[in-house]
Amino acid sequence: MLDGGALGIIAPSIGTADEARAVVKAAKYPPLGERGAGGALPHLEYRSFPAAEANAAINDATMVIVQFESADAIEKADEIAAVEGVDMMLIGVNDMLASMGLPGQYEHAKVRDAYARTIAACRKHGKHVGVGGLSTRPKLAAEFIAMGARLVSTGTDIQFLLAAMTERAKQVREIPV
Repeated sequence: MLDGGALGIIAPSIGTADEARAVVKAAKYPPLGERGAGGALPHLEYRSFPAAEANAAINDATMVIVQFESADAIEKADEIAAVEGVDMMLIGVNDMLASMGLPGQYEHAKVRDAYARTIAACRKHGKHVGVGGLSTRPKLAAEFIAMGARLVSTGTDIQFLLAAMTERAKQVREIPV
């Protein structure tokens, strides 16, 4: 995906610093990682540049987001946030709650605690936190933004497609016959 033009990745289900390091290793060029040279890139308009300059520029431009989807990941937020090359931690609330045995309990105190702990770890290490899985709960997402989160996932492609198809079907059903 990165060689095709993506300027960032979201790695799901990251639960340890070693897993986060493996993502950085795959996504970044040396000296941060071990991403293989793929030739001319769309980011550089398929032009040739000295490798050291191109690699540094692409590393700077490539965002690595690791997604926390379990209570275990929250427990290790500080050590994961310390991984060089990781830019953001995104909390996937739905999967995290399921792992805690609390599916659908978005207002549970453990959710606020997870954000507080992750935001504190990210502040300590100069990283950012993202909010995932709360597109239908804007007030709760706003609470986490007020705490220091800096990105909100507003939904998934399937959610957007279903909403558009539902609206279109409604329009067709309303056509007088």
